[in-house]
Amino acid sequence: RKSFICFDEDATIKNIKQAIDKGFDMPELIKRFTATGLGPGQGGIPGHNLPLYVAKYQALPDISIRPTNVRPPLVPTLISTYAGVNHKMFKITPMDEMQRKDGGIFRNIGVWQRARYFSDDFSCKKEIENVRNNVGMLDGSTLGKFRLHGPDAVKALQRVFVSDMSKLKQGRVKYSAMCNDDGCVIDDGVVIKQGENDYYFTTSSGRAGQTVEWIRYHTRYDGWDFALVNLTDSLGVINLSGPNARKVLEKIVNIDISNEAFGYSEYKEFKIQDTIPVRAMRLGFVGELSYELHVPSSYMKAVWLMLKAAGKEFNIQNFGVEAQNVLRMEKCHIILGQESEQRTNLLDVGLGFLWDRTKADAKTVGAVALRQAENDQTRLKLVGFKMENNTRAPRDGALIVDEKVRGYIATARDSFSLNEAVGMALVDAELSKIGTRLEIYEDECGDDRIYGNVVEMPFYDPEGTRMKM
Repeated sequence: RKSFICFDEDATIKNIKQAIDKGFDMPELIKRFTATGLGPGQGGIPGHNLPLYVAKYQALPDISIRPTNVRPPLVPTLISTYAGVNHKMFKITPMDEMQRKDGGIFRNIGVWQRARYFSDDFSCKKEIENVRNNVGMLDGSTLGKFRLHGPDAVKALQRVFVSDMSKLKQGRVKYSAMCNDDGCVIDDGVVIKQGENDYYFTTSSGRAGQTVEWIRYHTRYDGWDFALVNLTDSLGVINLSGPNARKVLEKIVNIDISNEAFGYSEYKEFKIQDTIPVRAMRLGFVGELSYELHVPSSYMKAVWLMLKAAGKEFNIQNFGVEAQNVLRMEKCHIILGQESEQRTNLLDVGLGFLWDRTKADAKTVGAVALRQAENDQTRLKLVGFKMENNTRAPRDGALIVDEKVRGYIATARDSFSLNEAVGMALVDAELSKIGTRLEIYEDECGDDRIYGNVVEMPFYDPEGTRMKM
């Protein structure tokens, strides 16, 4: 039976005795000879036990017993601590260098650094108008990207997504969401069926790092046969958006991408110049004709330059995250974390239509809580509003009040497309009826109030004809 004095380095009492018998009679020398206390524990317990045992073994009761010398760090320390507060710890996309050369103004967004603006006009008027009237490109590489395949792949999707993925047809794109056990929406994205038992799906940028563990955790007892591959860093994404997007893309592909051949919510795989593989989706996050092109990261710059050259006659321009934020807000497409909080469930933000209540034996995460919340009128609800009397847009986070706080502004901007200030807010259910007047309070305005009225959503192109053309 072995008696250990240092578990980190597997140093035993026998090793200490051997060191002393060889003439290493001081604890500091024994420490170096046996490596006692030099492991991840950094001398903690072994640093105290070693001198005590040396004194006992040598029968030296008068020895000055003290721990071995401890050198920094005194406790186990994260590597990030040594990086220091002045170091910027973030990820960059394959387009980082090129977008900086194009005048991109970058901001840290989550774990990524992204181009938020492309001019000193932080209202992004030119970027927004160019997408609405012409064509623009956005680097969307921060999206989470995953492949899920195997005999039980659809079962795993059924467990974590609220929609019925067994109904998804090959070549179609399905928008859906994930909830936690409380029914609170934690992520959204699109799912594509690439082949039999083979799926590709995206998540929001902020949750990409947690998706693999989330799915594995919620299927850990089922014994299902599937493989989940994180492709987030392997693939980049280019969003090509605007009325002229099809004309630009047609110049660099050799397949039919007409509306009849490649319609809204459809998915295609093809190669550019018979070399560069592309996963393409027809989506409409900004409310215009859009193609989301998923390209291997090593080819991102090449495809970006091809699109830029093809779109030169249409005056193609970059647009950044803030312009995208305004464009999607006009269409009332939500971003989780802006139009939601930790307590917000799927029904609160108007995404109840995604939830398939008839899924058999799926045990969908959050379904039980959602059923309980269906008739709960005490929860905040997401509403759209327009400001009265052409008033400016309130600041994000401004409070909605009467005699008490009744909600808050999620996102609001002055819309160049609509020529008025609009936004979305989370408010008490009784304030969610169309026509309700919202009293908005901002700290710096003192006793002054500004007012908006609840209106139908979306504000822009409610029939969706522009993104489906």
